[in-house]
Amino acid sequence: MNTLNTTTTPITIDNIHVWDNFFPEDMFKELIHKSDFVPWKYCEVQSESDGNPIERFMTWNIYEEDIVAFDPMQIKDKVDSVCRQRILEKVPNADIVDMKRLRFNGTMKGEGYTMWPHADIFSEQTSVWTIVIYLKGDGGTTIYEHKDGPKLTTVDFKPNRAVMFPSRCWHKAESPEETYFRTSLGVVYMFDA
Repeated sequence: MNTLNTTTTPITIDNIHVWDNFFPEDMFKELIHKSDFVPWKYCEVQSESDGNPIERFMTWNIYEEDIVAFDPMQIKDKVDSVCRQRILEKVPNADIVDMKRLRFNGTMKGEGYTMWPHADIFSEQTSVWTIVIYLKGDGGTTIYEHKDGPKLTTVDFKPNRAVMFPSRCWHKAESPEETYFRTSLGVVYMFDA
C-alpha cells in the first residue's frame, strides 16, 4: 500500500525541474499536429489571487481521475509513459502512484487575458506535482515561493520544454507576447520521494 507524504516543507528553487526536448521528436511533432484539432473549451473563472480578478483561457480535459476519461486522440498512455521516465530522471527515488490529470491549456494574448497566480491544489500535500509541457507559442511560467510572492523563477517558453513543480506552488502562465495563442499540456502526478 502506498502512503503519501503530507508533511509541509518550504518550496525552493530545488523543487523546480526543467527539461528541454521532453518528448522524443516524432512524438512531439504528433502532439503539435493533434493540438491543431483540439475542441477548445473557453473558460472564464474568478482567480484565487488577491482581488479575485477574472481569468480567461482555453482548455480541454483528456483525463481527470474519477471525473473525465476522454482520449479520442489516443495520447494519454504515450504521455504517461514519457512523464514517468522524465520524473525518474529528476527524482530517481520517486514512487509514482498515478497520473491525476492531463489537459491541453491555451493562453491568449491581449487585455483581459492575463493569467493570475494560482495553485493546482489547496493543501500542503507534498506528493502532488504539476508538469507543464510547452507546445506552441511563447510566454513561459512564473513560479512563486507562496501565494503572496516572492517570485522563485520564470521558466521561459521553448517548444518541447517542460517544467515540473509541486502542485501547491503558486504559479501563472505568462501571456504570449509574440504570438496570439500559447498552447501547453498540463499533467498532474502523485508520487512520494
